[in-house]
Amino acid sequence: MPLTELKLTPLPSAPYGGSTITTSWKYLGATHQSVSGLFDALHVLRLKGQQAKAESRGKLSADEQDLLRAALVFTSSGLDACLTRLLRDTLPALVATDGAAEKQFKKWVSTRLDNKVSAELRQAILDGDPRARLVELYVKVISTPSLQATGDLRTVRDALGLTAAQVSDHLVDDLAPFFAARNEIAHELDLVDPTGPGTPSRRQRGMEAVRTQCDDVLAFVATIIQAAVRAVRAGRS
Repeated sequence: MPLTELKLTPLPSAPYGGSTITTSWKYLGATHQSVSGLFDALHVLRLKGQQAKAESRGKLSADEQDLLRAALVFTSSGLDACLTRLLRDTLPALVATDGAAEKQFKKWVSTRLDNKVSAELRQAILDGDPRARLVELYVKVISTPSLQATGDLRTVRDALGLTAAQVSDHLVDDLAPFFAARNEIAHELDLVDPTGPGTPSRRQRGMEAVRTQCDDVLAFVATIIQAAVRAVRAGRS
């Protein structure tokens, strides 16, 4: 029986005007390519096992499981890189031209000023171009340390001035299983009860589940980049 080969859904075409606004789409393409390469490596490894008359059904080997885990980690890194770059490249323009984005920015600044002002915020305010420095700090706070939950994605969406009609809550909520898997791998090495007696076991990742989770993330990133690019273009017109 032929082995199942994992394939990501092809990315849509880059948004019109995106190349002059952000390099985030290039990061998305690189992520898609890297994860596809891991899936190809998994297929080669499984073919070798089949040719060696190893078990071709049932649980994947430890090495094969690690390739699935690597695909989730690479996708998570790509998500961080894409959205951080998107924020850096588009927020200065959106805060200046988009009412919703400007409202979120002013809300963030006002909240910070209600608290004890940090040295970093004080320096931004005192800078020769305080608004630009404040936007830089705003991006840094939103994207640091990393995007680890669906709430973080809503924060990014709102900061860009995008609505649920443009980037739906359903699209965000569908990523909850991905974040759960990502955090179990990144924070726990996928170990189950490592403090118990004996050798700790590891969670098993299903091939189709991992492919779907990676696909969902890449689709979300493509959607939010396209929506942000349209918003920037609308502000320039």
